[in-house]
Amino acid sequence: MLPCLLMAIVTVSGQHHNKKFSHTNGTYTDPRDGRTYKTITFIKEHHGADITRTWFAENAKYKVDGSYCYNDEEAYCDKYGRLYNYEQANNACPEGWHVPTIHEWKYLFGFFGGWHHSGKFLMEGKESDMHMLFGGFGEPGHLFRQVDVSGNWWDNELKDSNTAGIITLKKNDESIYHYKIGDEHMLSTRCVKYHN
Repeated sequence: MLPCLLMAIVTVSGQHHNKKFSHTNGTYTDPRDGRTYKTITFIKEHHGADITRTWFAENAKYKVDGSYCYNDEEAYCDKYGRLYNYEQANNACPEGWHVPTIHEWKYLFGFFGGWHHSGKFLMEGKESDMHMLFGGFGEPGHLFRQVDVSGNWWDNELKDSNTAGIITLKKNDESIYHYKIGDEHMLSTRCVKYHN
């Protein structure tokens, strides 16, 4: 992680509710490159206390060495964010943020009915405001697959020496899937804020 040289800018606007959770929309400016991301803070009451998690509502776009755009075209980065291998993904999030663990992903899915139902709420334009896009992925050898068919994001748990967990959302499918994949594959990355 590179040190923060500028103060992060965070703003909050709007609040949404349903019977399972509430969330607030905001923004975060990455001090490393000045890019501003939409964010969402999910709030859930648990035994009298509020549990919060703040997520990027967009895929990471920070230019880590070795990361690239789908098809090597900048327009794909503008829409879907950059593609990172597992190591690069863990350098893509700014200080104070990180690649979500599988437990943080599960917590997010729990707001929307769990693994088998939350996909329809998380994709672009749906009520979660997470705007999870079908950005495809890159395979070793610089091959590109499944743009506009599936979205694939790292979870932050290396399974063994060369595989890691990923979260997959498929077009026209309301389920979320969890796989293991070689850590040299190139996937999208979301960032979640460290909370006390």
